Amino acid sequence: MAVGSGVTPLRPIVLPRFRSSNRATLLGILGILLFVGFWELAAQVGWLNPVILSSPSRIAVAFAGQWQSGQFVADLGVSLAELVIGFGLSAIVGVAMGIAMGLNRTTEYAFDPFVWFLYSTPLVALYPLIVVWLGFGFSTVIAITFMLTVIPIAVNTFSGVRSVDPSLIAAVRVFGGSKTDVILKAVLPASLPLVLAGFRIGLSRALIGVVLGEMFSSNAGLGFRMTVYAAHLKTADVFVPLVAFVVIGVVTTQLALLLESRLQSWKT
Repeated sequence: MAVGSGVTPLRPIVLPRFRSSNRATLLGILGILLFVGFWELAAQVGWLNPVILSSPSRIAVAFAGQWQSGQFVADLGVSLAELVIGFGLSAIVGVAMGIAMGLNRTTEYAFDPFVWFLYSTPLVALYPLIVVWLGFGFSTVIAITFMLTVIPIAVNTFSGVRSVDPSLIAAVRVFGGSKTDVILKAVLPASLPLVLAGFRIGLSRALIGVVLGEMFSSNAGLGFRMTVYAAHLKTADVFVPLVAFVVIGVVTTQLALLLESRLQSWKT
């Protein structure tokens, strides 16, 4: 438009755009819905054997039955308790061990053989010994969960502590800081990303430990219930605790990411 023509140029219409995170979430939900719909369609037209793969509608009916009987809620409570206790103990011991090894060479040399032994050994092979020591039940599941989880947390914490700038530790000591001040004000904030990465790895391994422990050495929990239903060829019922474990894994991972974002302010 020429200057001085007296006509105001039209502004281009800009349509609102979704944020990339919202778009990813919507596409993910759409993908799940399409998958479930195709699964149900394939089961209804006879493309799938219901004894082997069941169908979403059958799984929904099985979930309703387990919920009404109270069995699902009871098993879920047991599995969550084992996950929280096993992971909680692993987090406390793993972080403490990693800090001790990172700050003191003598402690590192003392713990190093045991750490790498447990890190490289398939811990499922120790399952018979754990059962002999603790028997079947709640304590065995927690022990398996702890052993699968504590080493990744300890190794990541150790790596995080070793990556801390020595000048930060020296600065805290110059201003009269105690060993506790050094850990809380210099070591943990600086090593936080690796510690939280260890937590994320530990959460997934803790969930694996709960599933394995309940399937082989427990008489309660979602993993135990899966083995019972599978033994009776109740495929739809097997999928109910399986889906519950998937949901627990997704939720705990998202909570770990949320915790990481909230603690970034402490790091800075």
